[in-house]
Amino acid sequence: MGKARRILLRTYAKVNLCLDIIGKRSDGYHEISSLFQNISLSDRLEVIISNGDGNIQIDSNMHIEDNILYKIWKLLGDKDHNVKVTLEKNIPMGAGLGGGSSNAAGFLKALEYVGVITKDDAYELAKAVGSDVPFFLYGGTANVSGRGEVIELLEPLSGFKIDIFYPGYSISTKEAYGKLKSEWFNLAPMSPLKLYEAYVNNDYKKIREGTYNIFERVIPGDLLSRIEKLRQEFAAALTGSGSAYFCISSNGKYHFTQKGVEIDAFEEIEG
Repeated sequence: MGKARRILLRTYAKVNLCLDIIGKRSDGYHEISSLFQNISLSDRLEVIISNGDGNIQIDSNMHIEDNILYKIWKLLGDKDHNVKVTLEKNIPMGAGLGGGSSNAAGFLKALEYVGVITKDDAYELAKAVGSDVPFFLYGGTANVSGRGEVIELLEPLSGFKIDIFYPGYSISTKEAYGKLKSEWFNLAPMSPLKLYEAYVNNDYKKIREGTYNIFERVIPGDLLSRIEKLRQEFAAALTGSGSAYFCISSNGKYHFTQKGVEIDAFEEIEG
């Protein structure tokens, strides 16, 4: 049967340390302005690639409707390999933490690592399947604009700890965007680069001032109350379009990471 190749990866969650909407584009998407940061909360991905006729099998500890990995494989149209993916989900779904996009980037990285696709292919497929996916191919810290595909990589932030809170329910990204009003656009207290500068300088006062998320205007009142309670002591905000939220704390469970995807192991096995 020949050799198969097995890749083990960690795919990291992200938080939006700040998130504003600049305006609505002619293509229907919203123009975002955000400081993205990967954190050590992660999913585990095992990808086994063997010679075959284009089959894909995905096993997961959590049911995922319309898994984005199927979409990638269909777009790729590879008829020379079979792929088996085992996914261990730890990142809550529908929480604004980018778990699905992170998994997609991990899958693309695995395919690139064994030469099924090129680095350029990975980027083009990432853009095709989700606005956030290109960021996770690189990861770390980035000033992100456009609909999420314009990525200015920054020297990764380090030395910060963060707590993540999940209220036990998800928020639809589509519905959250649909509730936004144009008069709320472009009201962030500072730009992502100014907030980044505050982190670089360990200026906690400015970090608290610049931690902002426009979507807090459309979330349930009880969720906003929890964030505001944290904000009395910490830099805290909703992450993404919800429903998870975060606070920067010296005792935080997680830390900032310098990548979106990490390859932990690679081996050849009997296919």
